[in-house]
Amino acid sequence: MLPSERTAHGRARDPALASRMSHLESMLRRLVASPLHRLDTEEAPAGPGVFLLSDSDQITSYYVESCQTLRVGVGNLARGTGSTRGSAGKSTRSTRPSFDSGLKAKLAEHLGISEAKVSQYLKDHCVVRWIQLDDDAPHLAHFAIGVLRTPLNLD
Repeated sequence: MLPSERTAHGRARDPALASRMSHLESMLRRLVASPLHRLDTEEAPAGPGVFLLSDSDQITSYYVESCQTLRVGVGNLARGTGSTRGSAGKSTRSTRPSFDSGLKAKLAEHLGISEAKVSQYLKDHCVVRWIQLDDDAPHLAHFAIGVLRTPLNLD
């Protein structure tokens, strides 16, 4: 074996890596299996976590976000007033584009509809799911983006 092959082969057997991957996979399965809610829900918890925006038939996942307060993150998404997510996936009051200016345009382009129709599309055809997490929320969000390939998270 080449040295690079030995290194790569050795990492695959790393118990810590296997444990972290298994933990992230388990959390992603919990997120995907969590109850569906319409965007106008008031049921989102006040704690930190990760939410997933998808179409109501659960075929396409559009967006994943970790946030300090799920109620605020889901509420902002529903109102179209914008996310409070920072560039590292943490909830902040940054200057990152709001849903209106960034995600709304991406969703319109992805769906092939005008931006004016996005809010109605979200209301009529989309659902949100979430799980509450503390420290692992940003890690799960990044993992979910990589696995689910959510188009609104991709640059």
